[in-house]
Amino acid sequence: MDRLEKRRHKRLGAKYNLSCRKVGSTANISYDGHTVNVSTGGLYFETPTETFEQGNILQVELSIPPTSGLLEFGGKIAGFAKVLRTDSASGRHGVALEFCRPPKLCI
Repeated sequence: MDRLEKRRHKRLGAKYNLSCRKVGSTANISYDGHTVNVSTGGLYFETPTETFEQGNILQVELSIPPTSGLLEFGGKIAGFAKVLRTDSASGRHGVALEFCRPPKLCI
């Protein structure tokens, strides 16, 4: 039986490098990972660190590689997002984020 899709935004399976940092943290530490899927409302990423908690606000930056006919020189997508949930399985730590407002494309 098919599950009813509850998401408001369609997800695109895409693997982009990601860096983020916790907003309001006194330690200015940047964390790395890669996206599993992305939508206009949020994203899901995997990271080797288990440092994020539900409710954390993150400043997120995705590196978009050059793409012929789309972003010839590549770019970055940057914004703020709230941690909705975290998952851990097989040594990987997954983090689901919801954008606080639409992210910006920086070329």
